[in-house]
Amino acid sequence: NRNSSLKRSDIFIASKQWRAYHGYEPTLQCLSKSLKRLQTDYLDLYLIHWPGCAYNTMARSKVQMESSPNGPFVYAKEGHEIDNIQTLRSETWRAMEDAVFDGKVRAIGVSNFTIRHLEALKQNPHTRIWPPAINQIELHPYNPQTELVDYCRKEGIAVQAYASLGGQDSGKKTWNVLGGKLTERKEVKNIAAAYGKTEAQILLRWATQQGYGIIPKSTKVENMRLNLEATLDDNWKKKQDG
Repeated sequence: NRNSSLKRSDIFIASKQWRAYHGYEPTLQCLSKSLKRLQTDYLDLYLIHWPGCAYNTMARSKVQMESSPNGPFVYAKEGHEIDNIQTLRSETWRAMEDAVFDGKVRAIGVSNFTIRHLEALKQNPHTRIWPPAINQIELHPYNPQTELVDYCRKEGIAVQAYASLGGQDSGKKTWNVLGGKLTERKEVKNIAAAYGKTEAQILLRWATQQGYGIIPKSTKVENMRLNLEATLDDNWKKKQDG
């Protein structure tokens, strides 16, 4: 809102480069679109959303991908083939580096990058900005990604968790095997009852106690308040027995 009393410096704005825009010029085009839509001259943080390819169709066969030696790359968009994607990622990063040097972005990072992806970026002799500011990854007790977290910490990359309630990607795939949704686990419910908190608050607290940044989302004011309470209130006490 242009009529707000807030200054631009009072707001932290982050956005992401979508995988369809991998490459140098496409990344700068994607950034320009984001800046225009957000009506701002710069971003505080800009992330590579996904290290993999963009697809040439939405109608992808799981059987076809599992049977192909190239896996999901069997459906790669032209130019995003498996032999090209690492070069494309490095060109994407080069564009983001230039965006920093041009003052359009304050910090750059990645999302969903594995150790392999990060190492390729680190070892690239043309990389000028290392380490990335953050790696935003799925993190929760069902999917702790310990090795990746340890790597990021060693390299000075902040870890930001998404899907903290266990409701995305890896979490959904393992619900039945591991005993259902995290928010419905007996252990989580027992801790929530002991502290007089919600199950969601317990899981968010778990993440912050590991030192992860979190990005819970909600359209409900009360849930926003509870999310903040889970992370900012240091006076958690167990309810008295009886």
